[in-house]
Formats: sequence, structure tokens, C-alpha cells
Amino acid sequence: MERGKQKPAAQTDSQRDPDFWPLSEKPYFHVVLTILHLATVFRMSIPRDLSQNLPVAKVPAKIVYQGKVWDLLYLGDQGVGRCKLEKRTWAKFATDNNLAVGDACVFELMEGGPDSTSIKFRVQVLKNKFPAELQDKVEGSKNNPISIG
Repeated sequence: MERGKQKPAAQTDSQRDPDFWPLSEKPYFHVVLTILHLATVFRMSIPRDLSQNLPVAKVPAKIVYQGKVWDLLYLGDQGVGRCKLEKRTWAKFATDNNLAVGDACVFELMEGGPDSTSIKFRVQVLKNKFPAELQDKVEGSKNNPISIG
């Protein structure tokens, strides 16, 4: 730190933006939204490393964002190697919150586990706050990966 400059004070809970909070020790995944998440496909797959902490069966799920709750169905690994969120309600969540390509979402697992009969994700949405220098990576791929965190 330069001499004569004070270290910025830590933000208190009342000073923080209520839509953003530090992640807990709970499992989470993040995604930068692409056209596949938001167009007619409305696909929201859950990464394999997190899906190992979730039920194999189809179970009720909730997405919580800005104090509102969206009820949907979590589709566990039914032998196809992919777990995902039911697309009709995911589409409603995306539409209700004006999600766009390039927005980032962080899904934090608040309730649920491999033997659970329901799960709940708390979501943070990073809209229009994605660093400009990373915009070319929004479509992330093996040759052009993107990572948040």
C-alpha cells in the first residue's frame, strides 16, 4: 500500500448490493449464458462435478433469485450422462429476468444432496457487468474457455 493512502473499509452487509453475496461453502456452478440457454432450446445443464452431489432421480427443485421463487423439475441423470433443469420453467425464469447472451449466472446449491427428494438453488445474475476484455470468450469452448471465480 502506498504511504498516505488508507486501506478501503470492508463493506458491511447493509452496504452490499442485495443481489450479490459471498458464496458459502456449499457446492455451486456458474455459466455464461449462450444462445442455447436462451433460445427455443432453453437448455440448462448442470456440470458433472456438481451433479454428483445431486439425486439421480427427477425431483422438485426451486430457483431463488431476488426474493422470488421459481418451481421447476430437476432432471437427474437418467442414463444419458446429463443432469438439467426442466426447460419450460427455466425459460420462464430467463424471460422474467430479461436474461441475455453474455449474462452470467451463479447457481449455489442451498438444499439437497444425492439422496434428497427436492433441491434448491440460490442464483446470482451478473447482468451487464461482464468484463469487456472477456466478451470474446462468452461463447466459451475448449480452445477458448471461460471461467468465473
